[in-house]
Amino acid sequence: MQYRLKDLVVDMPGRRVRRGGEEVRLPDLSFDVLAKLLEAAPETVSLDEFRRDVWGADHVTSETIAQRIKLLRKALGDRRDQPEYIRTVRGAGYAIVGDVEKVEAGYRQHWRRPLSVAAIVAVLTVASLVVGLAFNDGSEGETASPDIAAAEKSTTAILVERAREQLRLHQLRETNRAIALLREALSQEPDHFDARMALASALTTKTTKFGGNSAEEQEAEALARQLIGEQPSNSRAWSLLAYTLGSQGRMDESSSAYEYAYQLDPGNAMAMSSAAHNLLIQGELQQAYVLEMRAKQAGGTNKYAEIQIAQILELIDHPDAKVWREKALQLNPNQTVVLSEIARSHLRRAKPDDALEILSRAEGADQRAPQILQLRGRAALALGQLETAQTLFEAAGDWGHKDLIALNASLGDDGAGAAFLAANSPANLASDTWPGSHVSMAEIAAATGDDESALAFLTQAVNLGWRDIDWLMQSPFLSDLMTTQGANLLVERINRELSMQRRLMQRLLETS
Repeated sequence: MQYRLKDLVVDMPGRRVRRGGEEVRLPDLSFDVLAKLLEAAPETVSLDEFRRDVWGADHVTSETIAQRIKLLRKALGDRRDQPEYIRTVRGAGYAIVGDVEKVEAGYRQHWRRPLSVAAIVAVLTVASLVVGLAFNDGSEGETASPDIAAAEKSTTAILVERAREQLRLHQLRETNRAIALLREALSQEPDHFDARMALASALTTKTTKFGGNSAEEQEAEALARQLIGEQPSNSRAWSLLAYTLGSQGRMDESSSAYEYAYQLDPGNAMAMSSAAHNLLIQGELQQAYVLEMRAKQAGGTNKYAEIQIAQILELIDHPDAKVWREKALQLNPNQTVVLSEIARSHLRRAKPDDALEILSRAEGADQRAPQILQLRGRAALALGQLETAQTLFEAAGDWGHKDLIALNASLGDDGAGAAFLAANSPANLASDTWPGSHVSMAEIAAATGDDESALAFLTQAVNLGWRDIDWLMQSPFLSDLMTTQGANLLVERINRELSMQRRLMQRLLETS
């Protein structure tokens, strides 16, 4: 579905804006503001509606909304004093200037006032009844007409589309709403392919971004495998399976599934970019960079591409890392993953105040996103604010659980730490191929005074691809351990790996 506003074409599913065949790049939040204005046209969107439907938070100030409108106008080449696209309605909000056309499925209509999902479903229900009356010859037990079947199917499609709109807001409340909508869609049409795909994606997004549970992870994986069973050559289904596996820390399986996805469809840029992220985690930095660039050349729109490139370059101390961080922040100024990775960059360079500043840019419900709270806790800990750190780790739930155990153990309460280690030995975690999991376990072990186990966990992390020396050095729980001979040997090993990757990258950058 697309909206046309004068010379602008806004592709809602693809989240793209084009003018005269050229793309107008918008950050996620700016696109969401524009989408809200288009959906409401020609009506005015109030500040409260923006707070509710775009930011998802009541405390967003009018100045914040005005600044976002200013950024949107700048990107569109619009002016406040002579508006071509967006006008200010004094004391009321903002509205679109001119007529908006909605184009979808082969027809075009002037769009005046959007219907709610419930209203559209009601309209379709009435339409199906009218069709039934028009074609019913009075006999019972007749098969429903194709028109009725199409109307019923479109009801499910509407719910799926609405769920995807909720997911694009990248906030916990909207993600839960999307999951509810998709479950409703599947209650009407259990075999709907796109609804099952969207539900698996939504469940995985919830577990990776906001902290879900193992039941949701397993449900997402089961849905993905079900879809592959029905369409074995569907590249998107294989990408989805890879996504669900990665969320469970099964990196090798995830990488294999992503690779198969873009082998099936060489134009699947999202699969390439996600595979590049796995390679980054596994320490294959040069390969990750090559695949990420290949994804961009294929026309990928992954909002994490720039921050992933920055991570790769930062690990090999390349000066362009800063350039790519700035690009990531410019394109997605309030995106949770981007803010989190930049905060991690500050923490690994012993700049906790800078980390807190960047995390403060998260908007709405994202201020309470688990990874934001966890990183704020790490920054507070680096600043010596122990009670604040404890509170933040508790609020972060599963994301902050290991940090909280390590902090309490470092303060003398190591009972929980010892029990956690007993249940999660290096041997027990052999199936978890996510290096960060083993680093977190090393921090708990070191905090309880078990240096032998801590070194075993760190060794496993390095075996799995951990290459971030600075993070280890700046860890408040590993400071003593990192002075030991065993840790020094691991650092030397990482440095050898990074030196090799640096040479590979230098050759690549010189010839590109």
